[in-house]
Amino acid sequence: MMAEPEKRTVRLIATMTRRQRTAAAVGFVLVFGSMGALLPLIAKPQEPRHVTLVVQRMAFYLGADRTSPNPTIRVAPGERIRVTLVSKDAGFEHDFAVTPWRVRTSTVRGNDQISLIFQAPDKPGTADYICTMHTAMMRGTIEVADTVQEAASSGY
Repeated sequence: MMAEPEKRTVRLIATMTRRQRTAAAVGFVLVFGSMGALLPLIAKPQEPRHVTLVVQRMAFYLGADRTSPNPTIRVAPGERIRVTLVSKDAGFEHDFAVTPWRVRTSTVRGNDQISLIFQAPDKPGTADYICTMHTAMMRGTIEVADTVQEAASSGY
């Protein structure tokens, strides 16, 4: 036996013309389809991957690794990255910039640090990251890998 509200719904649908049922179905699809399109806009954005670059002895180093100056940084297409630039060069000014991507931090002085969040391009390729004040010595490569898996396999 059907509950009373269910009986009313069945009666309402049964009394609708074919055109009205079609219009209702199209309206249902449009309303709920547009909600699916809006989900990426209202969903919480993914937290950016954190990359710490330490400046010491006029070179960039990744985190605690002081054996590989100015390393290649691999990122995924469209990935959001938070770069924290930590200066260990007392008496010098430094920054981090990826000029073709229009990415640049403010200047850090002494033992200061600064962070910047940016999004990598959607297309694979490479660009130089530099300290705009010491480009001859402080220059590395940032690579947008072909896939997320390739970027993840690099470790940074």
